[in-house]
Amino acid sequence: MSYLSFSRNWARCLAANTGISPEKETIITFGIEVLVLNLVNVVLTLLLGLLMGVLPLTAACLATVALFRHTAGGAHASSPWRCAIITILIFPALALLATYLAHFGNIFSITLSAIAIMLGLAAIVALAPVDNPAAPIISTVRRKRLKALSFIVLLFIIAIIVALGQTGWGQASAFRNGLSLSILWVSFILTRTGHHAFAYLDSVNFTLRRR
Repeated sequence: MSYLSFSRNWARCLAANTGISPEKETIITFGIEVLVLNLVNVVLTLLLGLLMGVLPLTAACLATVALFRHTAGGAHASSPWRCAIITILIFPALALLATYLAHFGNIFSITLSAIAIMLGLAAIVALAPVDNPAAPIISTVRRKRLKALSFIVLLFIIAIIVALGQTGWGQASAFRNGLSLSILWVSFILTRTGHHAFAYLDSVNFTLRRR
């Protein structure tokens, strides 16, 4: 795997000061890169949500999908930068869409929630957990545990959606839509179609060539 220069330099510095083996230095390099890139992803995603006026809802969508990611898995881009771009764009977009859909009223919001919950439940039953080919889930016990945790996360999100429906809060409909759209996004990335979509994004060359 090719690592970015900052993670290699930081890991090399730590290795020089602690005298760890090259194998452990590689592990530290990977850990630093994942930690820093995830932090950058979150900060830039929330910043874009702030600029678009949907910061709280962006944070809610991001947190919802993050919970499912740790249990149900799903498709992802092979490049950390492509993954970052998708993350930064998709969650403010979900928040904006949820805010727009709130104008269609309570019945629409209830219908959207019901559809999202049914599709989310079906995706978890049939597909979760979806592992990474580079790090497959071999243990049957772990696979069952992750599926059970995915159900728990879904039940937790459903409870929040139901609770929002019982409040008189003016933003309740938008947040309920946001959580529902997040469940739909998770259901999509668990499917084969979602994997094909990410594979296509990985295959696109964004490099500008000189003529």
